[in-house]
Amino acid sequence: MSRRAGMSRRAGMSRGARLVPGTTVSAAAATGRADQASPRGGAVRARLLAGILPLLLLLSACAGLPTGGPIERGLPVRGAPVQEVRALPVGPEEDASPEQIVASFLRASGSFADDHEVARSFLTGDLARQWRPTNQVLVYDGEPRLTVVDGATVEAEVNVRGTVDEEGYLVEEPRGTTRTDRFTMEQVGGQWRISGFPEDYGVWLSEISFEQQYDSYSIHYITPDTGLLVPDVRWFPRGDGLPTSLASAQIGPVPDYLAGAAATGISEDLHLVASAVPVDPATGTATVELRGLSLGGSETQQKELFAQFARTLKQAPGVNSVLIRGAGRPLDVEGLENPISDVASTGFDDALWTVPFGLLRATVELRPVMALHYQLQDNLSADPELPRVPIRWEKLATDAEVREFAGVAAVSADTLWRWRKGTDTVMEGIGQELTAPTFDRSGGLWVAGRSTTGPRVWVIARSEPLSRAVARPLETPWLEPNQRVTEFRVAADDRRAVIVVEDMDTDEVQIGITGIVRDKDGRATALTEPYQIGQTLTSVTSVVWSSQTELFLLGRQAQDTTDRPFIVHIGGWLEPLRLVSEATDVRAVPSDTSSALIVLSEQGRIYTQDRNDWGIGRNGDDVIIPGT
Repeated sequence: MSRRAGMSRRAGMSRGARLVPGTTVSAAAATGRADQASPRGGAVRARLLAGILPLLLLLSACAGLPTGGPIERGLPVRGAPVQEVRALPVGPEEDASPEQIVASFLRASGSFADDHEVARSFLTGDLARQWRPTNQVLVYDGEPRLTVVDGATVEAEVNVRGTVDEEGYLVEEPRGTTRTDRFTMEQVGGQWRISGFPEDYGVWLSEISFEQQYDSYSIHYITPDTGLLVPDVRWFPRGDGLPTSLASAQIGPVPDYLAGAAATGISEDLHLVASAVPVDPATGTATVELRGLSLGGSETQQKELFAQFARTLKQAPGVNSVLIRGAGRPLDVEGLENPISDVASTGFDDALWTVPFGLLRATVELRPVMALHYQLQDNLSADPELPRVPIRWEKLATDAEVREFAGVAAVSADTLWRWRKGTDTVMEGIGQELTAPTFDRSGGLWVAGRSTTGPRVWVIARSEPLSRAVARPLETPWLEPNQRVTEFRVAADDRRAVIVVEDMDTDEVQIGITGIVRDKDGRATALTEPYQIGQTLTSVTSVVWSSQTELFLLGRQAQDTTDRPFIVHIGGWLEPLRLVSEATDVRAVPSDTSSALIVLSEQGRIYTQDRNDWGIGRNGDDVIIPGT
């Protein structure tokens, strides 16, 4: 099963300059090679440069200064763009051994210049033509360990950090994971070349090479009824080909875990003309030339198409606008400019959290605080109607407008408490081991747990009176009887949720992103099989959204002896943060620019981030962030 499609069934849940082979040139060596050939000549040149360089600088400075006229404000001064200096790969050395050929091939694979031309020079002609480096990218740490098995076979072993598949989805592997591949060798013109490697071999990149060559970007899908963009994070090589890679991915279908939850305005029959997206360096306009039968679709569909391409392609450096063309001419859509630079003009935009303030809980009292302040100072300007919450209720949540509250029984976790406009009620019989409730923006209140037959996720329509509200279970056929749902939180787009599932027999934990399927009236009906993330986590105690593409959680990896906070970059690497003593829960004020992270501790201390460390912001029992 594709990793993007869902969790495993076992767990129940996805130009640089070209060089002559045998030479290597760094930036410094290229400028000084002639002087190195003649030491005396180099010294003479150095003395001459030392004498004339100040004079040249003085003359050029004087030439650039005006000698008359009024004094006016000039253009802002900016530094020259920083150029990365990288070692360029070398081709095969003459009479190199099989082991040396493989080692050099692995090093040369880190350069993407000219479609890995140097790396291909280590392969036989047939293999060089067949090799697809992006079939799979394996990221390793340390150095490859090579062993000559026999005269014509070299075995290479590496410590695996993660892999990126052909569609750009990254899977992180636990520390200690290794992979061993065999490289078959043969002689070509008296020189060893690689003639074969495993069918799924793509390219091996060190962590440093991967960071230099790749970055994460979001492909976007839409919610036609609410006008929101839903991101799907993938990894692509940087460089001139990035806009083409992004556009090609955007043309693809909706990923399995979002099928039914999000849609696309790009029909299956559409494809890129010439499979390229050129960018005008003068204007920053990327041109998407499309061909297909569905270009003449409805105006609504065309606006969806504009929104998706514009939002996705503007992530590429230097792209300021996107020109959509079909049948050799720009598409004309009423109300839209083409090229398009303002995505919001399409009627679609990113989903955002709006957090007016936070609420500090101390025993039964709730107090408005400044959620983004590092000391969580009292917010004296906020005066919402707030309930007194009996201590038997914990895991409190409130909606984005702070008009309704919900909580779970502290000891038994089998009863849901609700409060609205001064009236409260208790809902019993929903299920056992209830998770913290979560409010969406579509009028739903969510909670997960176990029923008598297995794990369940329920949604309660908030439009119903408190006394007559019913918790409806959603269709989740991928959940299995021996599992429990320990965390469930809805994203700001109301089409995705983070879900944590634990195997009751093995304690194995998996965290994933599930799609929320809704009917034509917007009512949630089912959850898709999740896309697995955070694969190296062995336990998860608490998790919340910190942005549209990041989670903040408390949990452990295999090497941890106590819970610690992590940032989970959805579709990316897990980022461990500094430990907090006796941490019990996490909270976040979600933002795509500057999220505020909060950790609750056993001693009633509430920690907030101060730069890269944690400091005690307040004392209290809980912090409630509206709408999360």
